[in-house]
Amino acid sequence: MKNLTLTERLGLVSYRNQAKSNIKPHIQVDISICNSVCPHKCTTYVCPANCYKIDDEGQVFFQVEDCIECGTCMYACDQGAVSWNYPDPEEGRGVTWNFG
Repeated sequence: MKNLTLTERLGLVSYRNQAKSNIKPHIQVDISICNSVCPHKCTTYVCPANCYKIDDEGQVFFQVEDCIECGTCMYACDQGAVSWNYPDPEEGRGVTWNFG
């Protein structure tokens, strides 16, 4: 069996309510904090799914669609920009877990 790269493994993640357009995400990110007071923008370096990126103008933006709910950003952000709140599973969007 071939060892998969991290990118290949992330491509195998399936999501609850993936096709819904009006989803309630489990994570909220106040990018105004990221782009004003954060001196290091560490979430752009630590997120394994690359949900946090810096654009050509040096501004952080966040996309929830690829989030794998690992929690790395929640622990890495020391500026209070990241908050998690799990909605009702039928309204929200998140990783479909195989074992719980």
